[in-house]
Amino acid sequence: MIKKEMWRNPCRKNIKKYLAYIRCGFLEGCAYRSTFITGMLANFIQAIVLYYVWKSIFAYQDVVNGYTWEIMRQYVFVAFLCNSVFSMGFEMSIAERIVKGDIILDLLKPLSYRGMLFFRMLGTAGMEFAVTFLLVGSIYLTVNGVRYLNGIRILLFLTALLLGMGIKFCIQYIFSLMCFYTDNSYGVTKAREILTNFFSGALIPLAMFPDMLRRIVDYLPFRGIIYTPCCIFIGTFSIHDSVLNILMQAAWILLLSLFGTLLGKKAFGVISMYGG
Repeated sequence: MIKKEMWRNPCRKNIKKYLAYIRCGFLEGCAYRSTFITGMLANFIQAIVLYYVWKSIFAYQDVVNGYTWEIMRQYVFVAFLCNSVFSMGFEMSIAERIVKGDIILDLLKPLSYRGMLFFRMLGTAGMEFAVTFLLVGSIYLTVNGVRYLNGIRILLFLTALLLGMGIKFCIQYIFSLMCFYTDNSYGVTKAREILTNFFSGALIPLAMFPDMLRRIVDYLPFRGIIYTPCCIFIGTFSIHDSVLNILMQAAWILLLSLFGTLLGKKAFGVISMYGG
């Protein structure tokens, strides 16, 4: 009985501490809302440009690689939603804390460093999701109406959306650890952004890629961030394919988490080697 109490109390305390980080992330997102608004505005401009680019292309062709204008129009909206919800970025803030030496204060806390980052970003993403979902949802319904909406697909889409957020977090965490080995944190951040935007389907559906490049991208985790949720929502994936892709997202989260753990142990060892 005593052993059970000793085991339960630390777990409950840790859960409460992690939940506190969600609240901190939410309040931080509200406090620095100008950063979120600027990022969403940039994504919105990108979505508008892509919308009219594809509209001009489909003015001369009815079908492009299996996509009609109705499908592509939905894809652009959903990709904008996913990209805005997943705008969380913490590489630069981690790099700043590494340079100042404040990272030691985070590592000394009796909580997982990755866990603290995740729950903090979860709180920020919650605020971003609420605002973006209302904005994009109203625009989507205005342009496309409700005829394309399906209850099962919406449920699968939301599941894929959350898993996509998990994949992006794992990728960002891995790239942030590279800041332990380089002073050029800006270059690391931009490299991650370019890879993520291009290979996740944020700029162009992966079905439009050349055959060889598409086969390579199919074996990368980036597609699970935006392309998978988008294809589930617009119906280019069957229900069976949607479930398989969701399972693939979960598998990538496990693999990336394992790799992040191994890389984290080595990166944190650099601090010990140089005395903090």
